[in-house]
Order: sequence, then C-alpha cells, then structure tokens
Amino acid sequence: MKKYIILLANIFLISVFASCDKSDSGEEDGLSLEVRLSQNEITTVDGRASVKVSIEKFDKLAYLEITKVSGEKHTTAKYMASNLAPEYTFEYILQSSDDSQCYFEFVAISNDNNSSKTVKLTVNKGSTNVSKELVFTDLKCISRVTGAEVNGVNGLPAVQYVVNNCTNELYNVGGTDLGIVWELQPGRYGLFFGDTFGSDFYPNYANPGPNGGSWRSNVLLYSEDKDLSNGLIINGAAMDKSGKNAREICYGGKDGSGNGDWTSIPTAAIRANGADYVHYMNIRNWAGWVTNFSSLYKSTDDGANWERCQNVKFGSKSNFGQVGYFKKDGYVYMVGTISGRNNKPHLARFQEKDIENQSEYEYWNGSGWVKDNETAAIPLFDDIAGELSIAYHPEFGKWIILYFNGTRYEISFRTADYIAGSWSEPMKLVDGWQYAQLYGSYIHPLSLIGDKLYFIMSMWLPYNSYLMSTHLKFK
Repeated sequence: MKKYIILLANIFLISVFASCDKSDSGEEDGLSLEVRLSQNEITTVDGRASVKVSIEKFDKLAYLEITKVSGEKHTTAKYMASNLAPEYTFEYILQSSDDSQCYFEFVAISNDNNSSKTVKLTVNKGSTNVSKELVFTDLKCISRVTGAEVNGVNGLPAVQYVVNNCTNELYNVGGTDLGIVWELQPGRYGLFFGDTFGSDFYPNYANPGPNGGSWRSNVLLYSEDKDLSNGLIINGAAMDKSGKNAREICYGGKDGSGNGDWTSIPTAAIRANGADYVHYMNIRNWAGWVTNFSSLYKSTDDGANWERCQNVKFGSKSNFGQVGYFKKDGYVYMVGTISGRNNKPHLARFQEKDIENQSEYEYWNGSGWVKDNETAAIPLFDDIAGELSIAYHPEFGKWIILYFNGTRYEISFRTADYIAGSWSEPMKLVDGWQYAQLYGSYIHPLSLIGDKLYFIMSMWLPYNSYLMSTHLKFK
C-alpha cells in the first residue's frame, strides 16, 4: 500500500511539472505563436529580396521583432500587430553598406509577453543597381491645354506654342483645372479635369478661380497627339447627348452648403485589366477639403461610358483619399494622401485584376506588403504632398514623383530606385514665384520615352491647365 501511494505521488508530481513546463513555454492549449518563412535563404535580384511571412495564432500577437545582422552591426525593429496581417510579404532593399551576406531574425511576441522560436532568413548579395542622381534643367511652358487661347497678358503665362485647342468653343470648357492623363489605348490618351465651367468663363483678377455657368464637377477630354514638343493637341471629349458640352463623368451633387455632396474631383486614372478607371474624391466641404468618401468609376468601352464601382470605397480620413497610379510588373502601385495638401504620402499596390477587390490591396508598412489592412501603411517619406503623380522611367531606371507642396509654394520632384524608397530629397521643379498660384502636376505617359519630362500643371488665376516640360539627365 505504501509503495502504491508513493507511485501515485510521483505520477502527480510528474504531471504538475509537465503542466508547468508547458505553460511556461507559452504552449498551453496550443496557443503558441509561430513564425514561418516561405524561404530561409534568398539572393537579391536588382538589390531586392522578398519572402512570405506567416504568423500562426496571429490574434495573440503583440508585435513582431525583426533583427538585421550585417557583420558586427545589429539593428532591431518592432512591428505592432496593428501594422501586420497573418500573412505578409517581407521585402528588403539592399544597402550599400551591407556585407556579401546578412541575415534577419524574426521573433513574434504575444500579448502575455511570450516569445516564439527565432526564425532566421539569410540574404545573399546578388545583382545591384548603381544608383545615380537624376536631375532636371530647362523648364518650359509649352502650350495652353484648355480654355480660350489668351497668353502672356495680365498675369497669364506666356507659352512657347499656340495650338488653339479652343475647348471653350468646341466642348464648352472655358475654365477648368488638373488634367490627369493616362493612356486609354496605344497612342490615345484621356485627360480628366476637375470642376469645369463653360465658354462664359473669364479670369477674375479680384477673385481668381472658378466662375461662370455650365458647372460640371469633372470632364474628360481626349488627345491623340504623339509629339508634345510643340504643344498638346486635344482631339475630342466625352460629350453629352446635345453634342455641345463635355459631360460630367463622376456625379457631383452641387450642394455648396458644406454638409452634403458638393462635387466629385478626379485624382488619378489608369487602364487596368482591360478597362479604364478613375479614382475620385467626393467633396463635402472645401474648408479643410472634407470628403464624404473616395471611390472609382469604370469604363469598359475605351472611355465612352462610365459607371460607379460601388464595392471600392475609401473613408473620409483614408490615406488614399487622393492618389496617383502607375502600372508595373503586373501591379498597380498607388501613392495616396488624405484629401488635401497637408498630409504625407503612403503606398499601396494590387494586381491589375484586383483593382475592384479592395480586400486584395497590399499596403507598405516599412518592411513589407500587408494585405487588407489600410492602417498598416506608413508615410513614404517625411513631407506633405498635394496633388501628385508618379511614374517609373525605364530609360533612367528611376521612379519619379511630382507633387504640390504648399509650405514651399512649389511643385517638388523626387526620385527613387525602388518605389518603397529610399527617396531623394525634394528638388524644386517650379514654384509660384515663376507661375503664380500653381498646383497640380500630372506626368504624361509620353515622358517615359527619351529625356523630356512632360507634365500638366494648373494655375488658379487663369483657372486652366498648361503643358510643361523639363529635360532629365544624370548628374
């Protein structure tokens, strides 16, 4: 009997210690965190390496700790669960100071401060790009794009070439702004403009900006001009049934009370997955650029007819209320800000086929791409950006971004080897002392051939858009 009691006691103690060991390791009830990598060793291609990261028991995660080891140098960064997802794509951009091999250690920390096992990723240095500084010279105002052809008087800019688009007479587009341009079909371009007024528009020197009748929240003009060196020619418009007016594409309610649907302003356009899309912001109140939402319209007949994409919607405080698009390597990259001119740009991407599937959008969190978690996006660089456009120039191997910066009263120019950065410091492309009350800067796709950068720029006094150019070169 005594031996039997001792045996039971030993079994009891073994069971207690086993239970304690299991609890102390954070593995009780199978609730342990685990980090898994799609690969444990990778070689960079063009200076980049990426792997899929999966986090088991993600709902228990407090943060992910990533330590980079290169030679004797160790650097650790923490990524909070709110900036991650159960699966995301970790991406590393090679630094010039990196050794031929470096590695990363991934550790997940739970809400109760337990740690997962460390998972190691080895990164071998492969091919790299030799980065050069891209600069610009010889800024020119090539031609007037919209409105009556009045130039070089009473504060209106002088242009190199008079093209006589006569949009005021042909399409009832006398006053408008923006000029977001994209390629609809090879050699045929669409240009979306903002709040538009009719042929009775005139520049009001006492109170610049919109005036006149025939208010439309936006209009779409077309161009088939393949040589911008002597100006941009407009070849047509999306017209209303009367055939006399460029019609409104994205519906705007014209409620100027500041408490409803005031107007709808296009911010970017792209051809994706065989259709054309325009991203727009629905303005509630211009005081502070308060929006109701931002969304998309879609055309499946080369821009002739458009309908709202009801399943894509960004909230009034979204970092993607106002965006720029560029398509590369099967992805559409989207750089966005909260609507207005006082916010930093953020980065997202999605495959062309998923442009209408917002849950498939991926957001750059500083270390990788996080799906379906818009709040994960961090600023692309530390600067405020207004109306912007972005493009990749294949001949220079550089990403280029143009944006209005109100603090410096300029359109700023930055470049990067990779869209996630690092980005160059801002360079002044053109400022308001040269062209008063300037804003908007939309890169024309024809800029991506050769060394001339063409962009559409707006000015508030003439309340019209102009074709600008500058010469690109490596320093």
